[in-house]
Amino acid sequence: MVPVVDNQGIRAADAHTIQDLGLPSLVLMERAASAVRDVVEELFNPDELVLVLCGRGNNGGDGLAFARQRHAAGGRVEVVLLGSPESLSPDSAVQWELALKFGVKTRQVQDQEGIKALEVLLGQADGVVDALFGTGLTRPLGGLEAATVELVNASGAPVVAVDIPSGLSGSSGQLLGPAVKADVTATFAALKWAHVLPPAALACGEVVVADIGIPRTALERVASGFVLEGEDVARWLPARPADAHKGHFGHLLLVAGRLGRAGAAALGAMAAVRAGAGLVTVATPVPAVGPIQSRVPEAMVDPLPAGEDGAASGEGIEASLGKATAVAVGPGLGLGEGPKRLLFRILERWDGPLLLDADALTLLAGQAHLLRQRKALTVLTPHPGELGRLLGVTSAQVQQDRPQAARSAAQSTGAVVLLKGYNTLIAGPEGPILVNPTGTTGLASGGAGDVLTGVVGAYLAQGVEAKGAAALGAFLHGRAAQLASRRFPGAVPASVVARWLPRAEAALREAG
Repeated sequence: MVPVVDNQGIRAADAHTIQDLGLPSLVLMERAASAVRDVVEELFNPDELVLVLCGRGNNGGDGLAFARQRHAAGGRVEVVLLGSPESLSPDSAVQWELALKFGVKTRQVQDQEGIKALEVLLGQADGVVDALFGTGLTRPLGGLEAATVELVNASGAPVVAVDIPSGLSGSSGQLLGPAVKADVTATFAALKWAHVLPPAALACGEVVVADIGIPRTALERVASGFVLEGEDVARWLPARPADAHKGHFGHLLLVAGRLGRAGAAALGAMAAVRAGAGLVTVATPVPAVGPIQSRVPEAMVDPLPAGEDGAASGEGIEASLGKATAVAVGPGLGLGEGPKRLLFRILERWDGPLLLDADALTLLAGQAHLLRQRKALTVLTPHPGELGRLLGVTSAQVQQDRPQAARSAAQSTGAVVLLKGYNTLIAGPEGPILVNPTGTTGLASGGAGDVLTGVVGAYLAQGVEAKGAAALGAFLHGRAAQLASRRFPGAVPASVVARWLPRAEAALREAG
């Protein structure tokens, strides 16, 4: 897994490497500059002019070191310092003096006249290296800083950002204010949250993580998250012995659907079958039975009494619970009194692995504390709006700090929370957050969440622990959509995602 750190974490890892292990900070800076040079050399020929924009902190020092290295190797490069040399950090001041001694061409921008000259330079440059501000920024850029960023974005020149595009904070996915839009970001040692969370991540372009000498052990100690990789996820895949039978692979009970919403239950059941659950039963109101049986003949259907609205009346679930190894509740269930009674009956009488999604989460709004009473595994799979209702906040507040919202929900409920969205997050009550990197914009279509419910539920039924089932389900759900997107370049229909699940799993088993 790839570590993700916040500003405090990377500072601690830096300090440990420099102070405790004795690796000089200037050595780290030189290695960072070399990493930037590797990226730049793939994009620009030596005879193309690269303009390096440097700030006063150590990010600017990285840029100065890169400029010297490129110049020494015969490449065209010019430095523009935003501010005066007297204001540079100690390490950056060393790099400034070295750049001058090596003959690097330098300019300074300290007023509006300098901004006008910079606009001309940007028009002449083949590429830009953004080394203005590093990960520790906590305020919006203004004045000359904001004007510089706006000129860079307007120039049309390809941009390589050093560690992070200037204007972003490493600890946040939010835009503080004006920010550089990079084509490539060369970051050091580990990913920062701005690299993985939108909208900040969308300003980073392709992100390259370079080893500059900070030990992996130091990064793991301070990491607040990890990005999943295939080999990590593969270890959660249930074994399928040659002599196994369907009883070895669990029995998922999917409580879902109502009149007019049978498709949600059918998609969840289809996904659970394709994710390997040995048996799948859908408990659904009588009006939804026929459509589900016709769509998913592999699944059994237990009819539930229906109210006048075509949703479950709240009765008759006990027999279905008695045969399950895991229960998933929510897709298409409805929000009336009947579905609410049914949900609370399940919470009262089911003490095994449980997944709650969609309408089940909305029915629990304001009562999330009830989940803490459960002793068995619980997984919640909300989108930001559902999580907001569960926590009593707005969707916008969830989006402002997705990791904190997911962690808060996990701690208040004792559940594993899978917060859907760009780079889905999986948070438990303890431990680092997992970031799922798979998926496409094609998943922004009706029914995609129902498929995810079926996949995660299937792995819970097969005995996978909660965090592993959520991570495995999210990874394969996203990978199936990626595979299908070759034929469906726009929205990928949810039923297509379900059909591609076995191919995604086969590829993961082969890679793992």
